[in-house]
Amino acid sequence: MKNFINVFNFLSIFVLMIISTPAKASEDSKGLIVSFNGPVKEAYIGKYVRGLKGMAGLKGYEISIFENQFNQAQQNQQIQQFLALGELPNAFIWFPTDDVSGLEALQLLAETGVPVLKVNQLPNEFDKEYIIGFAGPDFSLRGRSAGYMMREAAASKKENGGFGFNVAVLSYPHDFTGYDLTINAFENAIAGTDLKIISDAEVGFGRLNGYEGTLELIGAMGDQSIDFVFGMDDSILTGALKAFEDAGKIIGQDVIAIGAVCNGSRSLLDEGKQYGTTLQSPLHEGQLAIKLIDEYLTQGALEKFINYTPNPPISVENIETSALQGYDGKLYSIRELCTGNW
Repeated sequence: MKNFINVFNFLSIFVLMIISTPAKASEDSKGLIVSFNGPVKEAYIGKYVRGLKGMAGLKGYEISIFENQFNQAQQNQQIQQFLALGELPNAFIWFPTDDVSGLEALQLLAETGVPVLKVNQLPNEFDKEYIIGFAGPDFSLRGRSAGYMMREAAASKKENGGFGFNVAVLSYPHDFTGYDLTINAFENAIAGTDLKIISDAEVGFGRLNGYEGTLELIGAMGDQSIDFVFGMDDSILTGALKAFEDAGKIIGQDVIAIGAVCNGSRSLLDEGKQYGTTLQSPLHEGQLAIKLIDEYLTQGALEKFINYTPNPPISVENIETSALQGYDGKLYSIRELCTGNW
């Protein structure tokens, strides 16, 4: 059994060596950056990696990508196996699935003396001492932008003689790093209006959870109306809107919907079923990560520890003209920046 385990570990490291090319930077590059992140075939991660690779090439770095299936234990093992090879890069980028259970692996990275940049999930009191900084979305801005769009929708409804301002929030798991920031900003944004949150349902991630969680919510509400809904991302919201339709609701009339992240479908906005969303661009996230690594390697420090990507509001009114400049200086359209069917 012991021999089998040793052979398995050897094969695991061998496979890691194959998928992690280049193992070290070539002589004509500025260095090697290693990124640990989720699966490239997933839409968000795919565009994130596109941003990494494009910006790395622009800045003169080589990059190796280690992808896991949104499995922190798998990523932890990848980190251990990579470090066992004994070849250290110039920098690490750490995109955890669960930053709490990934803490020990992060500590191993930091102990090498190689700078580690955390992306996507905000630093916490346990991991901030092991990283040089953070690149990723501003959950507070995202929640606030969604709240102000809902304010606009509610004001328009009231002006046209409409009534009913009960709000249901379809949330990430409440222990997720960005949940508190998002919900607090959203609540502050709608304060002082007729809007009233009557439920904050912890549905989780993804379209299926959004659908099933909303069906449960509708049943639990009984005769109490749900007039507005905020989905913490458009994937959740897409499932939720299908649930409302299956329950006989007319979306855009009976229920007014606001989302976030821009990982749903443009058709929902075009058909009037979704009032708006906020853009969270994974392409920018990847580009910003490389920009910050280059800043640290060339200057020895980052100007700011927390570095946010832009999160502008997107609605039918501005969808045709919305575009963002990347950190590479190029202009990108909504189709290139969103991760859903746009």
